[in-house]
Amino acid sequence: MLKTIERSKPITLLFVTVLIAIGMQLPLHSDTNQFLFTMAAIKDPGSLAVKLEDTRAPVSQLLASQLSEDIQWLLVGYDGASDPSPKLQEALLSELNRLLQAGSLYDAQVFADIELSEGTQALIAQNPKDGEALVRLNRSLLAAAYPYELAALSAQQDSEDSRGIETCRENLRQIKLARDNYRASNADIDPQWLSELSPQYLEKEGLLCPADPTVGTPGVLTDDASDPTLPCSYLYEMRPSKKADQETLWMQEGDMTPIVRCEHHRLNLSVSGKLYRNGPERTIYNSNKTAFSALSDFLRDLRAEHGENFLKTQTVRKEIKAATETLVLKHLLKMLNRMEISILEQAKPELEAQLGKGILDTQMGMGILQQVTVQVRDQIREKLQSQLQSHLGEEFLKTEEGQDILKQLSVLTSP
Repeated sequence: MLKTIERSKPITLLFVTVLIAIGMQLPLHSDTNQFLFTMAAIKDPGSLAVKLEDTRAPVSQLLASQLSEDIQWLLVGYDGASDPSPKLQEALLSELNRLLQAGSLYDAQVFADIELSEGTQALIAQNPKDGEALVRLNRSLLAAAYPYELAALSAQQDSEDSRGIETCRENLRQIKLARDNYRASNADIDPQWLSELSPQYLEKEGLLCPADPTVGTPGVLTDDASDPTLPCSYLYEMRPSKKADQETLWMQEGDMTPIVRCEHHRLNLSVSGKLYRNGPERTIYNSNKTAFSALSDFLRDLRAEHGENFLKTQTVRKEIKAATETLVLKHLLKMLNRMEISILEQAKPELEAQLGKGILDTQMGMGILQQVTVQVRDQIREKLQSQLQSHLGEEFLKTEEGQDILKQLSVLTSP
């Protein structure tokens, strides 16, 4: 009897060991679900959908490459302004949770400009391949990239005041509609101020954000931004002092360029009517600073340091030339490419309507498009040259450094 017991001891110990191992693993997998997103954790599905479809953002580009074809079609079909359909919201939830478990989303280059918490950095260092650590890492990365759209695991990180945000969204939708109607009645010209939309196109109450404690008091917004006629809570980016820079930014960034901002909800209305929140994953979502306004800041600092005679030294002129190349000229090809794509999209239906479908596949059709492209490039060159003259001054453009900038501009905008 004793021998039987002794003989069974190794088997019993092995069985207990297996049970302990299984017991240690079961909580890991069952607890993983608590780190997945819920519908409530998608705080702003509309803004998230807009950003996922705008794949110029590095993080969105990374995610979009891993999304299923079904949700990609849903994103393309979303107008960016209305409430996302239940089908789209459910698809977002399903796809996000699938990505949380599919593998690490961390890419050093993609997340280089996004501030990550110490906890997230510790998880990155662990380089988890599966289980709870992987899901927590990916959840933390997404919450850091889309802080207004996705809830973080820590409740302290989600203490956002969203009072009145739905009313604010509706205000921005009405402002978009009012702007469209204004432009239709005024030869596609934008109002100088949002107050010009009222009362014909917009009730004046639509200019007030419910989260604005100042009730649109002038002087609360940034310099030269307060509407001179009516109380207004919103920052209008096409106001006289910013219009030229904003039009240039529009050419560079396309229809996602913000035209109206609510600083209280960090909510933006784009030129095309899409609504999205600020966020660290893309500078354009947060800032209206263009290449030319950045150049202006640089020149202002030079004047403050060297006085009004700062152009008299070659060293300073070389600094200005280098800054112009870095802040303006290096973005030029990107802007031209966007303009050419826009031209093609606009010209194609007109050409097909007049000359028949398939015209662009013919030598004649491509020749017509080439002529249009050359004309537009000439217009862009003239506009940019005018802006360079406005910012740098005629005196600088006559110098050796200024002439070299104009030559570079001519080469970059040539067919």
